[in-house]
Amino acid sequence: MRATLRSGPGRSRSSEPAAGSSAATELVRLRVAAGLDPGDDADLPPRTRRAVAIARTVGAPLLEALDAGLAAEEDVREAARAVAVASAQTRVVAGGLLLAPLLLVPGLGRLVGADLVGFYTSPMGGVVLLVGSALLGLGAAIVWGLVRRVSRPPSAGPPGAALAAAVVGCLIAWHLGGLVAAVPVAVILWHMVARTRGPEPLPGLDEAADLIATARGGGTTSAEALRLTAVQLPHLALPLRRLAFDLDVGAAGGSGSPSGQTDLDRLATVLVAAHDVGAPVAPSLRRLAADLRADELARVLAAAERLPAQLTFPTALCLLPATVLLVGAPIVQAGLMAAGA
Repeated sequence: MRATLRSGPGRSRSSEPAAGSSAATELVRLRVAAGLDPGDDADLPPRTRRAVAIARTVGAPLLEALDAGLAAEEDVREAARAVAVASAQTRVVAGGLLLAPLLLVPGLGRLVGADLVGFYTSPMGGVVLLVGSALLGLGAAIVWGLVRRVSRPPSAGPPGAALAAAVVGCLIAWHLGGLVAAVPVAVILWHMVARTRGPEPLPGLDEAADLIATARGGGTTSAEALRLTAVQLPHLALPLRRLAFDLDVGAAGGSGSPSGQTDLDRLATVLVAAHDVGAPVAPSLRRLAADLRADELARVLAAAERLPAQLTFPTALCLLPATVLLVGAPIVQAGLMAAGA
């Protein structure tokens, strides 16, 4: 997975930057490399603007901050392309499953000569339409959520959503297969929606490592660099300021076991180790940002690979029954009417 991403600073969880943003960053970089005034940075992407703001505040090399921004933009594009390729087939299959009932019902109805309007306006047809539409809507919601979750940060689903998914799945499985099918389906859906995980990654922590490296390039201490970064990244302000305080009092340090370290522990470990040995910390922070970026890409690609298996549940429990009900009911009625005639 790591080879998929070009070495460079980390990226936050944001959408793929536009080509115009990269062009704006490259133009400003060329001006700085030529010794000219960089000019207005309003056209720069937000991440690069934050890096430039810190570089100007502490007097760090501006060219290095711009190079970091360009590398991050390229990594975002490469990650987005990799995820699009990995999930392309599954997305097409999911779309086909959602469209199948809408296409099959009128087509097969005309083929067998069924009166669809007359059937679905009858009391029995109204019930069939209601139940089939409910199953189709539930399946579409689950499919949409599963596909969308591929590119989102991992998080445990809220207990209410997990309970609702388990109850609905249990009722449908009970109706279709009895208790033997209901219990495992409920358990599987519960774990799919509210599965337990280890410590969740902090979105944007790779950018924080990048900004800290830029601030350290201007001669600040690690604690001061953390505080400057906290100003630029308000959603990370609390853990970054806490880590800065721990560094001031000498209490910072990561988890003893590398496998048990959170991303924040890894950042603290790099800062403490660099301080203890007196080594330049910026290169290590840049590599940490690249590692965090690679870890996130590996997670997203793994989620894309799991998607086909996850789609079997809404397909088997919702979409296929909805298709069979909506397509089969008017055909059966047409056959019974023909036999009676």
